[in-house]
Amino acid sequence: MYKRVCLLVLAGLFPASLPADSSFKCGNRIVSLGDSKAEVLVRCGGPDWQDDWTEHLVESLSAAAERRISIAREVWLYDLGPTAFQRILTFENGRLQDIAAGGRGITVTGRPGQDCGFDTLAEGLTQYEVLRRCGRPFFRDSRYEETLLAHDESNRRFINKRVDEWTYNLGPNQFMRILIFESGRLLRVSTGNRGE
Repeated sequence: MYKRVCLLVLAGLFPASLPADSSFKCGNRIVSLGDSKAEVLVRCGGPDWQDDWTEHLVESLSAAAERRISIAREVWLYDLGPTAFQRILTFENGRLQDIAAGGRGITVTGRPGQDCGFDTLAEGLTQYEVLRRCGRPFFRDSRYEETLLAHDESNRRFINKRVDEWTYNLGPNQFMRILIFESGRLLRVSTGNRGE
């Protein structure tokens, strides 16, 4: 059950990902499942985008005691350009657990933000994709929400999600745009007051 819930969580975070691989070639170096974050960083350099969250498994040991296990998860995205698929690397407690191919790499035409198209941004875009298209927001804010994912009589599983709110101030003649991300993925875009 533990593994099945884990896979469902990852599938929900990256619905557009292609099947997983057991290795990823960075130039003439290879990273493989089980490698540490430090080993991947040395071989591939820093990712183009990353996100992290924590999951908790609460196990009942008896009527009076339970054990809480924390699992640190981190996702790194490498954009290999418009002629290749992005690579999404998922780490669990500092070790590489999954390598998946995402969508094609991103090509930015003109300056970021020039042709952002806030009204046409698709749900599920990564923060990286939004930054490449729209540039840096005027203001960022974050909070955490803990959600119960699954439970049975003796176990409960929680995910501690980060919710990010990005505000783009487009000036006094336009309305601000507010983007809400959940676990690094775009959830919705709304319109605020006029900018300054």
